[in-house]
Amino acid sequence: MTAFAACLFALAALASIWTMMASWRSYGRQALGLRARLAASPGAMELRWEMVERVPLPALAALRKDRAARPVRDRQVSAPQASGWSPALAA
Repeated sequence: MTAFAACLFALAALASIWTMMASWRSYGRQALGLRARLAASPGAMELRWEMVERVPLPALAALRKDRAARPVRDRQVSAPQASGWSPALAA
């Protein structure tokens, strides 16, 4: 099992190296020229900040027609009372 795990680790390492080399081939020249492009750019930069308003979504159970929504539990009933167990009966 250890040899199998070592082979998987080596395969993952080769895949990582291949991915890094492919990205360097694709974007290497642009990355090396970035410093010169930043030096040639003006000193001021305009940033725009936009915000998306979040709207609460309805529960998925209400959207499904094949399932009825679960009834809301009565929160006033405690767990010992709901199960029929009482401290007075335990003594």
